[in-house]
Amino acid sequence: MRAEDPEDSEDPEDRDALRLDEARALVGALPLLSPALRHIPPGMREELTRLAARWLAAGHGSADVHEHVLRGLPGEGTPVLRPGGLVRYLLREVPPRALPLPAPTPPVSGPRLSSRLEGTRECAGDGHTQPMLFRPVADETFCPRCLGGL
Repeated sequence: MRAEDPEDSEDPEDRDALRLDEARALVGALPLLSPALRHIPPGMREELTRLAARWLAAGHGSADVHEHVLRGLPGEGTPVLRPGGLVRYLLREVPPRALPLPAPTPPVSGPRLSSRLEGTRECAGDGHTQPMLFRPVADETFCPRCLGGL
């Protein structure tokens, strides 16, 4: 049996109930993320569940929320005196869902030419002391001087 996605539900109340269930599970898993979060007061769990549900409603997944909480924890050896308050602080602001990054463009092979030299080609003729660049009209490989001499 497949778990129902909250977004697939037609009824907004069902969608909210499923999102709250997922948020409860998310908050219940916080003590497993770090020893610093093992002592969240049971009375705060409902408030943290509502905050986590806002993240889920914004399109973030459970992994996103857990990652955000882990990034907000203090360094190793620093005690967390009020873990529930820390998590409440971390979940209070819901950032917009990050858009996927566009695929990187493949690197251009060879050295990159300046914009004024783009579209030029090196002449394949032997009559030049140094490389000769020209702008081809079609697919030619010889500059106009070499073409005129052929």
